[in-house]
Amino acid sequence: MACSTNVLKGFALLWDIIYALFGLVSIGLGVHIIYKFEHFDTAAFVIIGVGVVVVLTALFGALGAARESSSTSKVFVVIVVILIILEVLVVGFLWLFQASLLINVDKTFDQLWNDQPVPIKPGNQSQIASLERWLDCCGNVGPKDYLLPPNSCYNGESDKLNLEGCRQKFLVFIADRCTTFNIVSLVLVAVEIICALLAYVLANSIVNRWRRSKYYQK
Repeated sequence: MACSTNVLKGFALLWDIIYALFGLVSIGLGVHIIYKFEHFDTAAFVIIGVGVVVVLTALFGALGAARESSSTSKVFVVIVVILIILEVLVVGFLWLFQASLLINVDKTFDQLWNDQPVPIKPGNQSQIASLERWLDCCGNVGPKDYLLPPNSCYNGESDKLNLEGCRQKFLVFIADRCTTFNIVSLVLVAVEIICALLAYVLANSIVNRWRRSKYYQK
């Protein structure tokens, strides 16, 4: 029984570490969004918040496993189950309302486009310029949106003028990332299910070992 408990403890700690890595990646992604795009701070802070919750939950689970605390492991299971339910609801919401989300993204692009300083200089440092460099695009629908395309419209490697507009590329990028987010969320749910199952079995194993030790003392 002791050997079985130790094996379960090892697996639980391993999966808690994997779980924590998901949280750290989420935090890093949120920080990257804040650094790159000031108009998406709300989404970035939500992503960072999710990452912090995941990391703290993973540490709590690892603490319960390391200390072989049955009560801590059971509380961890409850927390993870709640997170699983919330994440499934979020994925379902994004899947059902993806069209509305893209409409809001389209409106945000309009805001970015209208916020550019006029006249637009060759060394444009606006958010649109950042998109142009990032997505290798130019203007709203193409280079004709400018009297003279700024430097950000030129490919950094080939120095050729990017002919595709940023609006469509940006919408496609966001749509692709929504799909990626849903897939990653489902993978995270799978990891959480494994962590919860291991923690639950470990908690029962710890209780059973304690009961056997009491029995054999008699």
